[in-house]
Amino acid sequence: MKSKYFTVEVKPVMTPVNAGLNAAFADGDVLFDWTSFEIPRGAAKLIGVTAEIRPKGDAGSTPNIFPFELLFAKTKSLAAPSTLGALNAAPAASAILSTQADRYIGHIPIVAGDFGVTDQLAVASAAAPNGLVFEGEPNSGDTMGTDTLHVGGIAGGAFDFRSGCLIDNGDLDGPTMTVKTIDPRLFIIPGDTVAVATTADPTITKAMGVVDSLTATSVVLTEAFTTTDVVNEDIVYNTSPIKLILTFEK
Repeated sequence: MKSKYFTVEVKPVMTPVNAGLNAAFADGDVLFDWTSFEIPRGAAKLIGVTAEIRPKGDAGSTPNIFPFELLFAKTKSLAAPSTLGALNAAPAASAILSTQADRYIGHIPIVAGDFGVTDQLAVASAAAPNGLVFEGEPNSGDTMGTDTLHVGGIAGGAFDFRSGCLIDNGDLDGPTMTVKTIDPRLFIIPGDTVAVATTADPTITKAMGVVDSLTATSVVLTEAFTTTDVVNEDIVYNTSPIKLILTFEK
């Protein structure tokens, strides 16, 4: 018998640039911009969401247990909603209504009481408001038989994903990044995507790739790079510190 329930995993990408992951957020800031996901074609009822939020990249793995709000939207004439704005700043004004209007389809608040008992890893589960049914624009999905929807996040507290994990002068050839100061295993796991930013100018970002394995002093990637890709004391960031699992009923 085919189940009427299904889940969708969404991992928004957050940029490790100045006023992005390189500074703490504030209440009302854009936490992550619109991130697309697909559901089977047609209407589906959102039952709830579970959020897994990584800690700050410091020695204490400071947890990020703060409220936030999820916004949901669909495409219109196969065009996605325009950006919510820069991360770590107030949402952009919806000045161009043609790229915002008629796209919003719902929201879910994640409040303090939705978080379970955690240590460094913050996990929250929240039920969707009763009757929250999503239906994407027909033929909007990239995969046959699917529709595309979008989710964005607004911070309700001082989320902090800053990293103290630094590139160490050493063997930087091949797939291994030698690191120092902070054990990367405190906030990164295999399968995560990482990037580096320079300490002198954190607006300069270099995408490094997907993590294969880690030790206390190394991050091994699935693909090789060369020494020119990173320099001593570049900052190592996890670019997807938030994972959402959306549960639907079809």
